[in-house]
Amino acid sequence: MRRQETVRARRRGRPGGRRRVALAAAAVALGFGGAAAGAAPSPVAASEVQGRKALDVTIYNNDLALVREVRAVQLPAGTCALEFRDVPAQIEPRSLLVDFGAKSPVRLLEQDYEFDLLSREKILEKYIGQELAWIQEDGKRIKGRLLGMTAGPVFEVDGEVVFEVPGRIALPALPANLRARPTLVWRLDAGKGGAAEVEASYLTRGVSWSTDYVLQLDARGERAGLQAWVSIDNRSGGAFGDARLLLVAGEINQVRPVPAPRMMMMKTEAAADYAEGVQEEALYDYHLYTLPGVTTLKDAQIKQVSLFEAGGISVRRHYRLGGQAYWFQSPRLKQKTEEKVAVSLTFENRQANGLGLPLPAGTVRVYGQAASGGRQLLGEDRIDHTPKDEEVELQIGVAFDLVAERTQTDYKRIADNVHQSAYRLVLRNHKTEAVTVEVVEPTGGDWQVLESSLPARKKSVSALEFDVPVAAGGETVLTYRLQVSY
Repeated sequence: MRRQETVRARRRGRPGGRRRVALAAAAVALGFGGAAAGAAPSPVAASEVQGRKALDVTIYNNDLALVREVRAVQLPAGTCALEFRDVPAQIEPRSLLVDFGAKSPVRLLEQDYEFDLLSREKILEKYIGQELAWIQEDGKRIKGRLLGMTAGPVFEVDGEVVFEVPGRIALPALPANLRARPTLVWRLDAGKGGAAEVEASYLTRGVSWSTDYVLQLDARGERAGLQAWVSIDNRSGGAFGDARLLLVAGEINQVRPVPAPRMMMMKTEAAADYAEGVQEEALYDYHLYTLPGVTTLKDAQIKQVSLFEAGGISVRRHYRLGGQAYWFQSPRLKQKTEEKVAVSLTFENRQANGLGLPLPAGTVRVYGQAASGGRQLLGEDRIDHTPKDEEVELQIGVAFDLVAERTQTDYKRIADNVHQSAYRLVLRNHKTEAVTVEVVEPTGGDWQVLESSLPARKKSVSALEFDVPVAAGGETVLTYRLQVSY
């Protein structure tokens, strides 16, 4: 009887035994089996900034930088983990390129970006459901359990749910898998191991650059000096020590306030050049500026570097009065409106005019010279990326001593899409010098001047303009009749 029971037991145990063997083999293969659990973990090597041999930071205009760094590392033999530390908090890990050299036996098997950083909240989250204690002033301890952290800590002490417990909270140990700094962790097959060099390139957010210009006019407002400063803003959550800085000017396609510059002395040279050591080159459809030497770019820092300065630039001052297209589509009879005359400055970005350099987009602040010799701000404007041999125009403000009054004197609707308007524009000049005001009228359709007291000039298909001279202390009246088809 016992033999039959033993045989039946063996038969019953065979399928279960096979299943246990298969599960054990799978566990070993996945690293969860008893043998794997008892095996020694892969050795870990660390790469710190002290091993950095080269660092290039290429910064773009739109809150983006490409970081390329070369580090010396010491790798153990076989499969190991390499912790690549001191990377910016705003790194884009999917952009990472890692190269150990064409002849290196090191192979990259897996990559992790670990950014679960140490903080009070993070540490407590790891202790949800576990016991902890509070140290009292007399040294005694109150024990309890952390229930949750969703909207602040909730504890259980002596069978009661509480939100605050007196004393200093004490934990038995620091939880695993928390880092003091963002870290890239690579699993490698290092072959025989030993000394190696790794080149890592990656994109990071939080780094940008902009250009600030100072345009200083002479006493007559006909010549100017121009100085360009580069402002580099690092808010990436990482520092870059002894880095070569490169700046890309242009607008790259992506799938996603500026401090006041320093003042400059006027130059009298007839040509511009970049500041000492700054190199400029064409980079396909962009421009690349390499700043001289190496520098340290700290986190949460704005660094300013001189880009170039130029002098003897010929500047022209313009006065402009602009209209609105809807003024020619409806009656506005006897509605006298006072308008403001804008002041703008233009100069040619040509070598013959003391420039001839690619001008990155930025803010231009214009300073004039008072009778006492002191410099005063006249206005500012923003320019777009401007190639050499193009014109730069700056609208810096409104003329105080020029007054404009506009009155519609007649209106006719010729057809549903044809309108005829007559206007009287009075310009008064309270300055001590004669000026010419450019009156620009955007019509919004096909236009025809039927009559005018001054010659009209075609500015575009849907805009015309008049040059209106106004004597010092004088007044000029411009009248015209315009027919517009829409």
